[in-house]
Amino acid sequence: MCPRLFDAIFVDDTSRLSRTTEDSLAIFRRLDFAGVQLIAVSQAIDSKDEQADVLVTVHWLVDSLYVKELRKNIHRGLDERALRGLHTGGRCYGYSTIETEGGKRVVVNEGEAVIVRRVFQMSAEGYSLKMIAKRLNAEGISAPRPRKDRVAQYGAPRGWCPTAIREMLRNERYIGRIVWNRSQFVKVPGTNRRVARPRPRGEWRTMEAPSQRIVPDELWNSVQARQRWLNANQKRETANSHSERRALERLR
Repeated sequence: MCPRLFDAIFVDDTSRLSRTTEDSLAIFRRLDFAGVQLIAVSQAIDSKDEQADVLVTVHWLVDSLYVKELRKNIHRGLDERALRGLHTGGRCYGYSTIETEGGKRVVVNEGEAVIVRRVFQMSAEGYSLKMIAKRLNAEGISAPRPRKDRVAQYGAPRGWCPTAIREMLRNERYIGRIVWNRSQFVKVPGTNRRVARPRPRGEWRTMEAPSQRIVPDELWNSVQARQRWLNANQKRETANSHSERRALERLR
């Protein structure tokens, strides 16, 4: 058994260790098993006391309730900002934020808007997602979220990829329509990873923002029609492929 590097852990209160009851109890038990003393200074909790596990459980339940209420308050504040036309966080390619007296507002970034319109135009002309990505990378145009693992496949270090192009072609903000509260992030149990989950459509808020329009209606409609056609044909080809495979299996 490896020697311990420390004998005790001091935290201001139990919420500094974790704010979920399950994780907190698991940490508490692992530390206790390892013989490491845990002390929450402001709550006067010492893991060596007989009632420590009860006190820890009670305080962590309170911390968990606090986090839930805090999350609701933050969401309510963001909802209010969205209704006032203010920035609610995140970044969308083609836009920048400016400080105003009422808060941050989103404005069109003309330098990036040119690229957005070009992506839509190439799609309308029949370019595939991969072809668009490779063309932008070949010209050295900076991607919205560069990543190192896109070097070999898409032709440029930390460049564009087909998934980024696809999401861009679906984004209604480019025609001046903002959809707020479409999804929420949920923490994966036992990890620090969060995943996006869609909210019920009835909770979505759709707002028109003509000043943020980048793509004209005609071009938008042309791209959406082509994407629907491609999706329908891809489903048809997949179904035909499965039918052929089942037919071959029956012949065997």
